[in-house]
Amino acid sequence: MLDERKMMVLQAIIDDYIHSAEPVGSRTIARRYKLGVSPATIRNEMADLEETGYIVQPHISAGRIPSDKGYRFYVDMLMKPQEISKEERKQMQHKEMNRQQQTDQVIQETCKLLALFTQYIAVVVAPPVNACVLKHIQLVPIDDTNILVVMVLNPGMVQNRIIRTNIGYSAGELSHISEQLNQRLRGITYREIGSTLIKDIRDNFGDIGIALLEIIAGELGESGHEQMYLNGAIQIFNQPEFKDINRVRPLLSILEEKQIVSSVLNDLAKVTGVQVAIGHENNRVEIQECSVVTSTYSVGGEVIGAIGVIGPTRMEYAKVFSAVDLLANSLSEILSELVK
Repeated sequence: MLDERKMMVLQAIIDDYIHSAEPVGSRTIARRYKLGVSPATIRNEMADLEETGYIVQPHISAGRIPSDKGYRFYVDMLMKPQEISKEERKQMQHKEMNRQQQTDQVIQETCKLLALFTQYIAVVVAPPVNACVLKHIQLVPIDDTNILVVMVLNPGMVQNRIIRTNIGYSAGELSHISEQLNQRLRGITYREIGSTLIKDIRDNFGDIGIALLEIIAGELGESGHEQMYLNGAIQIFNQPEFKDINRVRPLLSILEEKQIVSSVLNDLAKVTGVQVAIGHENNRVEIQECSVVTSTYSVGGEVIGAIGVIGPTRMEYAKVFSAVDLLANSLSEILSELVK
């Protein structure tokens, strides 16, 4: 453990470096942070912090920057999550959702909001659709020949498609067909639908049955892997440490490997609440110059995926921590409402 003065100096170094991206010297700390001690005393404290591995000197005659160990101490012991203002909360809240919206639309919007608010890379991982269990199918008339198909899946997914038929159906007829389809399909996954059931649906439900089978076939054609949504990758070039393309190339390459990125978030999100992996705490060498902040989201109390941010180790941890926590909870609430 560090004594109070060393903690004050370490926090000042980290706060200054996060905002300036420049190595921090003792005179800067003395001038900006009013710690009540001389630059000479601050230099001594910085020497002790360097010797114990909390800060490092990147170049001779340069100031100091935090190490991964220093950031870890900061996140665990010094950081207070940033309070998000009412205006910011309003900007980050979704518009009122309804049962005609798809889960992936909600997730994409959440990912976009997280990237916009943090100015880092936002990632959301969702379960594979073709492994989800069919909970409910509802057919809703749009006009004489177009029907909205709403499929509610467990865990926590809503899919909708518009199909066109050769004849018109009344709302009562579609309600009856929906009930019959639910009797046949409720409780099974897309990939459990066998040839006997396919024939039954095709023979008994005409145009609607054929269109529904085409939707299911399309979902089966998708990968059985988890779905990953990513936003804000271009923003990494705004960070001074990634102006050098050779430093950012490993990160960009791994972002193309969706299953690797998914596993990074999922491994970190095995524990509930917001989790932070800093620099070399990440198992993948490609992101060891980055930090990852993540949390789980759930539907009806059941965890179904992870949401997180990837940015430089010099990230605004307090702000990112609060944003990830807020949007994970918001996403859980919205998805739970959608699948009711």
